[in-house]
Amino acid sequence: MIGANRNPKNGDTTFRVWAPNAGQVDVVGDFNDWQPNLNTLSSTGNGYWEGEIKNLNAGDKYKYVLHNEKPKFRIDPATRETLDSRTNNVDNYGMITTIDTSSHDFNTPDFNDLIIYQCHVGSLCGRNDNMHRDNWTSTFVDVGQKLQYVKDMGFNVIEFLPVQEFQGDRSWGYNPSFYFALESAFGTPRELKALVKRCHDMGLAVIFDVVFNHISNVHSSFWEFDDCREEHKGIYLSDFNTPWGPAPAFWKQEVKDFFYENLKMYFDEFNADGLRFDATRYFEKNKGWDNDGWRFMQYLTYRSKQAYPSKYLIAEHIGDHDSIVNSAGFHGTWTKTPYECVKDALNKNDSVNNLKKAIGTNLGHGQNYAYSWNLIKYLLGSHDECGDMDNGAKNHRYYVEYFGGRENWYAKAKARMAWALNVAGQGTPMMFMGNECNMHGYWHDGKDTHGDHRFDWNLTGDLTGLAMRKLVSHANRVRWDHPSLRSGMLHVTHEDHDNHIIAFKRWNHSGDVILVVVNAGDANFQNHSYGVKTEQAGLWSQVLCTQDKAYGGWDGAGNAYHEPWTQADGHIYINIPKWSVLLFKLKAMG
Repeated sequence: MIGANRNPKNGDTTFRVWAPNAGQVDVVGDFNDWQPNLNTLSSTGNGYWEGEIKNLNAGDKYKYVLHNEKPKFRIDPATRETLDSRTNNVDNYGMITTIDTSSHDFNTPDFNDLIIYQCHVGSLCGRNDNMHRDNWTSTFVDVGQKLQYVKDMGFNVIEFLPVQEFQGDRSWGYNPSFYFALESAFGTPRELKALVKRCHDMGLAVIFDVVFNHISNVHSSFWEFDDCREEHKGIYLSDFNTPWGPAPAFWKQEVKDFFYENLKMYFDEFNADGLRFDATRYFEKNKGWDNDGWRFMQYLTYRSKQAYPSKYLIAEHIGDHDSIVNSAGFHGTWTKTPYECVKDALNKNDSVNNLKKAIGTNLGHGQNYAYSWNLIKYLLGSHDECGDMDNGAKNHRYYVEYFGGRENWYAKAKARMAWALNVAGQGTPMMFMGNECNMHGYWHDGKDTHGDHRFDWNLTGDLTGLAMRKLVSHANRVRWDHPSLRSGMLHVTHEDHDNHIIAFKRWNHSGDVILVVVNAGDANFQNHSYGVKTEQAGLWSQVLCTQDKAYGGWDGAGNAYHEPWTQADGHIYINIPKWSVLLFKLKAMG
């Protein structure tokens, strides 16, 4: 195992590092007054150096001295803790950490039983919740106090934006400086492990984002590491540049092994239930290496599936293609197409056809996803759609903002529709923090020139926030109550292009059947006047109407006291409120 691995019983610590160009590698630290040549590692072949130092303490500081043309002090790229992200600063260092691989009882949910709440550790807490001072970066400990909030809405997975050490104390996390060290502003490995256990104790699985496609172009432990014979910037780096920084040298076995050990860290040390790989299209784009980036993904997913068969591997593959599942080996992929299609539909742009593409797994371009859970859908947007890093100049906003803002009746109705569709259609539903209470404006990790854009806890308890949260909770409960919504079965039964209405049926082999009716238009059908083709005879009972008064609609909007039978013409006759999604369960066979 690379890095510094301390035996907690006696403090004996084994160091292992890859430095193929070095003529000698020493470990220096506060335990030997930072003096080279006192603790020299032995070459073990293939460029690796290894050795043991006795009686070290957790928290002891250390660095490597690489003897190339001249000695260079470098922080261990695999250190488990560091002071901050400044990789080559003389005041920064790695720290000896006792690696804890203990586990606790928790079964990762089946892949078809996931509803994901995506959040950012550093900005979830601290704004209007009486926890901390203004513009404060929240920690793993703080996030632990918000888990009941997530659980109460019916989510069973929490997905964290990257938690590895990144440049500065404020960031979305997609600028990694170290991979094994956690962001120092968030907390320690012990605190993160405690947070995961607390999640598991409450029935919440945990997914971590990992950023293997690039490194930070400012602070990076890879930068100029053992580089005396390299034409580029270090043994770990390639000459391929992504928009965010250079890509690792994926074709090197030692680099593959580095990232596989990092993957193992999340599962072995933090008991994660899954990983989400950032921007996998940038693995695919490395054509100059004869698809080494693609083979790199295959290497990681194959080994992970062998060692951790119950863990969910997600790719952010935008635009999605089934090859990321069928060839690269991931279990699921993010897909942005449904998000765009539903936005278009709610703007009356070819509503029925756009909704047909959004609800299924085909997405209108002939791909072959075998399972519903092969697609992760976020119809209200992920961090990328909701977050703005450019002082609000770009068109990245919370979902409700696209239709008029959180005080606009139509905007709120459309936000409710989007989540109900997210729950009712095929795919794994995911929500980014803040959408559950119609957060206004846009998300950022702190303040910019337009104010504070962290999660605002004031908005969770006002009338608008409470109404949306009730809808989210109810919709999630309906998904849990009806396994048909977690199956792969879906069939469109009704299309009305003139009125922007579509209906589709979900079912499973145990006889649970749900009919979903969507009205993406202004027509308001009352007095049980609208006929919906069901292609299923029986008695139907409404289980959700997004225009109920409790969510911001009105009394009598839906069919609360009306249980229609399928008529001889194959239709049920119901109320369909404007801008609504309704779900009916099959109560009795006809």
